[in-house]
Amino acid sequence: MHTVRGVFRIAFCGAMIALGAAAHADTFSNQTFSNKTWPSRPIKLIVPTGPGAATDVMARLIADGVSRTLGQAMFVENVPGASGILAHETAARAVPDGYTFLFTNTSGMAINLISFKQLPYDPTRDFTAVAVVCNLAPQMLSVNEALPVTTVAELIAYAKVNPGKLSIAFDNTAGAAAFGAKLFNKRAGLDLVEVPYRSAAQLVQDVAGGINQVMMSSIAAANAVVQAGKVRRLAVTSDQRFPGLPDLPTLRETVPGIVMNGFFAVVAPAGTPADIVARLNREIGQYLNGPDIRQRLMTFGLATDGGGTPESAAATIRKEQEQWRAVGKELNVEPQ
Repeated sequence: MHTVRGVFRIAFCGAMIALGAAAHADTFSNQTFSNKTWPSRPIKLIVPTGPGAATDVMARLIADGVSRTLGQAMFVENVPGASGILAHETAARAVPDGYTFLFTNTSGMAINLISFKQLPYDPTRDFTAVAVVCNLAPQMLSVNEALPVTTVAELIAYAKVNPGKLSIAFDNTAGAAAFGAKLFNKRAGLDLVEVPYRSAAQLVQDVAGGINQVMMSSIAAANAVVQAGKVRRLAVTSDQRFPGLPDLPTLRETVPGIVMNGFFAVVAPAGTPADIVARLNREIGQYLNGPDIRQRLMTFGLATDGGGTPESAAATIRKEQEQWRAVGKELNVEPQ
């Protein structure tokens, strides 16, 4: 009897193991089949701003571009608010099946790390880099046209002989602009009065009108008043001159160590299949290397090297994170 029971138990266990192996193989087969047929339905691209913002416009350009070659629509879902935290948390918690991606930037992946004590997402652990859409998204230092300076060196000299008489305005909701202004003030040894705004449009108009004399903003934000002759460009914060403005110096050419390249990228929830990440990376790269997109990006004050690889995208994000941690330490930033 015991022998019969033993044989039955062995047979039963063997059957269970075989059934489990078959189930695992079936799951793997289905996953592989699913990846090979991706995408089979529309793809969501989460954007951390409202409709019409520069980030939203860029995301829609990418979504439209890759939709043409993917064979399925990529649609934008705007999740604004809380310095991009809501959008990043939403994307981090999404199922990593290749049907949800995030259009992110320097703020969401790097600046938030030094601005907040706790984040409901981990920029490194919770995401897989897909592609860098723009590797140059610098801030720009500019002045009211009535100010008798045409270079950064002249601005520094003028400010030092007029202590406390000049103000520098910046959009406080755009972390890079705020930190860029503060870092310039510190590194140049100035005492410019720092004036934070909650609207880039208002701060630009106030500098154009002479209420404030200096500003740190995106290139695009200042375009209209520069073209109107009311504001003068002095320098950009990138580590190289901006391709669309080759005669405009970098800030570090006068004040060493101030480098803020900025970036925009597409990332996926951690665990998204590598072949899907690679496929989307190729599609984005193909679009960025097209005939018109680079010129369109330059109108936003942005430049691209063409998307790179998922590995180079991850390296870019890590480099920015390290850089912003150093900025936070230098400026004694107190996370909120």
